[in-house]
Amino acid sequence: MNEEQIIWKGTPSQVLNLPAFLLGALAASVITVAALLTAVVTGPLALIVVAIAWVACLFPWLCKVITTKSNNYEVTNERLKLTTGVFNRKTEVMELYRVKDMQLEMPFHFRLFGLSRLILSTSDRSNPVLILNAIRDGASVSDNIRRHVEELRDKKRVREVDFEDDDVAQD
Repeated sequence: MNEEQIIWKGTPSQVLNLPAFLLGALAASVITVAALLTAVVTGPLALIVVAIAWVACLFPWLCKVITTKSNNYEVTNERLKLTTGVFNRKTEVMELYRVKDMQLEMPFHFRLFGLSRLILSTSDRSNPVLILNAIRDGASVSDNIRRHVEELRDKKRVREVDFEDDDVAQD
């Protein structure tokens, strides 16, 4: 009897949070320069104001970092598991044989860091579209998933059948 094995495990890259970091750092820098140029506060109080500005401006970025780090993707030879949540964890599980189609996207800002986005169209009613966002080596992950999907379909004797509505009126 075959045992379930992990074929890939990962988390989204923190590159997703780069815009939030840059925006927070820019806002904190502007506040720092304004505080120092206006000389409204001097001495140790100025350092406290600057520190509070940096913490306040980068706190949203830090929250995003923690949230991103708590998202876990796990692909086994039978299932795909997506675990999310910082305090309250939730794991969504989908059988791999339900994957109907895959799309690999590599936006420019992802390609700069060797990342991609894998979009899986599924026949699962609760999760018709699953996205593995900002993952490394997306082409390899996609190939592995595809291979295991085909193996599972053969093993379980499952075939995907699409029924499409014809918009053409028949006379």
